[in-house]
Amino acid sequence: MPCAETYHITWTCYGQWLHGDARGYVDDRHRTPGEPYAYDHPDYYNTDFNRMKEEPCWLSDEQRLRAEAAIEEACSFRGWNLMAVNVQPDHVHVAVEARETDGVRARQVLKDRSTRALKAAYPPRCKWWTEGGKVEAMRYDAQLANVIEYINEGQRHPRPVRKSPAASAAGSGGSGAGANDDMSPPRKRRVACEHDQDSLKGDAS
Repeated sequence: MPCAETYHITWTCYGQWLHGDARGYVDDRHRTPGEPYAYDHPDYYNTDFNRMKEEPCWLSDEQRLRAEAAIEEACSFRGWNLMAVNVQPDHVHVAVEARETDGVRARQVLKDRSTRALKAAYPPRCKWWTEGGKVEAMRYDAQLANVIEYINEGQRHPRPVRKSPAASAAGSGGSGAGANDDMSPPRKRRVACEHDQDSLKGDAS
């Protein structure tokens, strides 16, 4: 049986899963674990979309690697057992044993650390993640094994290839190089935004 403080934590990139999304979303009436999400409400979606302060965030390979490294560093610093992590272009999965910490707090620590790393490297963007996310406590060994397999093998986008230190040094000719690689087409003109808050968008990841 896994440690009582072992969690599957998921969160989405800013603007990638809004209230009203046709894939399903969480609201005040659809929050009970195990119950169906609310589905496909165009008016809610358009309202959330029009309130966005930046374009939706679609992480480049370089940004995915930077966020993943920051999550690994945060776990190592706190002595947490990081069992699996996979930063996709539009969402993040983590399986972690975070002793003496509840899952919601662990999620916030990992989001905060990865946000700081991304902002330091790519300062033009203010908002990287959707507020909140999903936390699932792992109760059984088989459940944890399935989650780890899903994180490592069940994601849509292949993992980026990590460069060797020598290759990284040779390719770091300028600040933020590669920041726009693999970015999705912008859907909204950027406007001024606050640097110290997450998105207030939907939370159905």
